[in-house]
Amino acid sequence: MQTPSGPEIQKKTERKNLRQREFRATAFLLVLGMALWFLEWGINHFLFLENPNLDPGLNIIASHKALVPIVWVICFLSYAVYITKISSEIRRAERDLAESEERYRLLAQNSLTGIYIHIEGLLVYVNERFCEITGYLHDELVGTSFWQHVYQDDRNMVRERDIARVNGQPVVSQYEFRFICRDGTITWVEVLATVLDYRGTPANMGNVSDISERKRADKEREELITDLMHTREALHFKATHDALTGLLNRAALFDSLEREIARCNREDKALAIIMADLDHFKKINDNHGHLAGDAVLKEVADRISDSVRPYDVVGRYGGEEILIGLPACDESGAFSFAERIRSAIGSREISTNDGKIAVTVSLGIAVFRRSAFANMDEVIRVADAALYDAKKAGRNCVRSAQAISEQAIG
Repeated sequence: MQTPSGPEIQKKTERKNLRQREFRATAFLLVLGMALWFLEWGINHFLFLENPNLDPGLNIIASHKALVPIVWVICFLSYAVYITKISSEIRRAERDLAESEERYRLLAQNSLTGIYIHIEGLLVYVNERFCEITGYLHDELVGTSFWQHVYQDDRNMVRERDIARVNGQPVVSQYEFRFICRDGTITWVEVLATVLDYRGTPANMGNVSDISERKRADKEREELITDLMHTREALHFKATHDALTGLLNRAALFDSLEREIARCNREDKALAIIMADLDHFKKINDNHGHLAGDAVLKEVADRISDSVRPYDVVGRYGGEEILIGLPACDESGAFSFAERIRSAIGSREISTNDGKIAVTVSLGIAVFRRSAFANMDEVIRVADAALYDAKKAGRNCVRSAQAISEQAIG
């Protein structure tokens, strides 16, 4: 494996500089040797060939001729010393580089994280840890397409990032994807990717960690949170709803009505209250049994729930009485709604374990306005009085508190 790290690149640069210095020193010696040779040739040519009668024993000539080999020897010795020093430095740099490469190779081979290198998708190196993570042998991976081992749903993402990274484009370097192992299983891995020079070619290198256990733990935690949320919702529903009918229980009903009344006061709007009560419910229980009575009550609650708007309030007030709150609804709208409920309940018999039972309902209406009622208890009391009037009128009918007041005044 030849994957130069930062220190290795520095050592290679140092070795290259030393080689250049050695080359320059050799070139300088050659140029100097040629200059000295031309100098000696010039002395012989110009002094002796052009002046044949010149005495060679003259001191100046002898000194010039003796100076050339001396300079030559000095230069050669200096070159030898310089080259010896450079060669020593080169050997030291090569030794350090070899040791650094060996250390890096050992670190990569024994790394706790998997390491892969690929050039344009072709795997050229994997370490032992990467083989352990994926289940492949070394020779089964090297020379194959790295991207083909990536799970198909993640493949395009990994390929695009690798290509962009090699091209110098800004791209996420740390991310997660799924890898297809030798046995066909899918393993989640986290990679820290970078670009390096691999034998003169830009290549993608990734440090890979197996995060399958973490993913499984995250999934279990999410499932646990979901279960807890469902349990919390179920407990909240149980605490706020009637077990038989599924409507709001009395406490939750009053809380919801209090909020609606507060909003009506702020916005100066009406809130219609309808009190519904099953006719002759005691006879149903006595003649058909309590199981049949429960079935009747539940079916009545379902038919009322199917008739109301999503934001209306419906709850079990007590026994067979059901209370309905209609925000932003006046007397006329409330009366029409109550008649619709009466028709929905009385038009079809209810199936029970004791056969089909015909059921009717009586309803009383009161409309809350800020100027008419002081609080919720008062408007409920008026709706209950209207219901009582409906019972006196023969049951299976609707009575409004306003209509009752107008009749009393008339």
